[in-house]
Amino acid sequence: MTTLSTSLILASGSLARRVLLEESGLTLHLRPVDVNEEDLRKTCEAEGKSLGQTAIILADAKALKAADAGLETDFIIAADQILDLDGIAFAKPKTLEEAKHHLRALRGRTHRLQTAVVLYRGMQKIWANLAVPELTMREFSEVFLETYLEQEGEALLGCVGAYRLEGLGVQLFSRIVGDHDAVLGLQRLPLLQALRAQKIILT
Repeated sequence: MTTLSTSLILASGSLARRVLLEESGLTLHLRPVDVNEEDLRKTCEAEGKSLGQTAIILADAKALKAADAGLETDFIIAADQILDLDGIAFAKPKTLEEAKHHLRALRGRTHRLQTAVVLYRGMQKIWANLAVPELTMREFSEVFLETYLEQEGEALLGCVGAYRLEGLGVQLFSRIVGDHDAVLGLQRLPLLQALRAQKIILT
């Protein structure tokens, strides 16, 4: 579905994002980048940025780093996602014990996922979108929590909130409101519309 003359770059190592886009018929070149997300988040917090603004800024940083390693004609997709519990940001857990603490904090409560996606051409930003789905975790038991952590294992360390809705993690929830793609990390419909506007895919 992508034009033969266009190089479409995904500035992410996320399997979920890659699968979402490839299932949509896009031909991608993967260019994962490494940015210091913790320092960027602290800077944004010090400047009074909202978590939504911070997610956009982090996505921008990833796109610019990918652009710096490519051509000015490259179209680059980058994304970021921040778990927002009443204004408190949750990063990916570093250990399974930390994952357990995160899940206990989220249990029985509603949180939001500030999900940002941006499109660049070279170093120039041409489009951005922020989606904010809301997720409510049920009051799961400690037995379920221990079983869940044992079965999912270290795969959870790559997930904000220590859950994957593609797997057993869906059982943690009682209610989800919003774009399911945004929960997974990249809202496809607005992105596809932006790609059509840029004549990257067929209109």
